[in-house]
Amino acid sequence: MTKAYNHRRAENEYAKWKEKDEKFMEKNGMSFENILVMREFDRIQFNSNRRFEERLDFDSERIISEAKQNRVESFNDIRNIDDFINSITSISFAEALKELGFEVQLIVFLMYRGYNAKEVSEITGIPKWTISRRLSKLETSYKNKKKNNLD
Repeated sequence: MTKAYNHRRAENEYAKWKEKDEKFMEKNGMSFENILVMREFDRIQFNSNRRFEERLDFDSERIISEAKQNRVESFNDIRNIDDFINSITSISFAEALKELGFEVQLIVFLMYRGYNAKEVSEITGIPKWTISRRLSKLETSYKNKKKNNLD
C-alpha cells in the first residue's frame, strides 16, 4: 500500500530539489531574473501536483470506504434501456418512447439516471438543442397517445 500524501514531506523534498536546481543554474551562468522566473514556474507546477496528489489521496480513501460498505442490490435496479422501458407503468409513455427510437430512449434513460441535458450532451455527443427538440417530440407523442388511449 502506498503512503498517504504528506504535504510537509513534499514541501521539504521540493525545497531541497529547488536549492540544488538554483545552484546549478547560477553556476552555469543563468541570470538571477531567469532563475526567479524558473522558481515561480516550478512553484506553480509543484502546487498543481500537490493539489492533484491531495485529491487523489482523498478520492482513494472515499473509494475504499465505499467498497467496504455492504451494498444490497434490489431486484428493481434498472441497468439498461430495456429494463427502463419495461419498468414504465404508463403504456402511452412506453409506446411513445419505442416509437421515437433508441436516441430518445437513451436521452430519457440517462436523465432518469440523474444526468442533466448538458451532461447527456457531453456523454452522447448529441447537441443540447437536439436533446430539447427530441424531448419536445416525446412530449407531443405522449400527449397524443394518452389522448387516443382515453377515447
